[in-house]
Amino acid sequence: MPKSKKSRKQKAPDKRTVKELNPLRPGMPALDSIRAVEDFVSPQKVHYKILKTTETDAYDPAPPKKKTRLGNRNRSH
Repeated sequence: MPKSKKSRKQKAPDKRTVKELNPLRPGMPALDSIRAVEDFVSPQKVHYKILKTTETDAYDPAPPKKKTRLGNRNRSH
């Protein structure tokens, strides 16, 4: 069954969870770019925190452009 195309409003991460992260640690994203923090437990019982951010890398594909009601019409007239 195909996924629903309803957009879900992303919930802000729990402030307590974000405070537990060390923002000064090398490789950490900016705090204002963190959109969600998920806990993950591997089959070997190792605990991880997965950070969902708005940051992208240079090699990431560009996000699709949003379609407007008028489409891509030239509005210079």
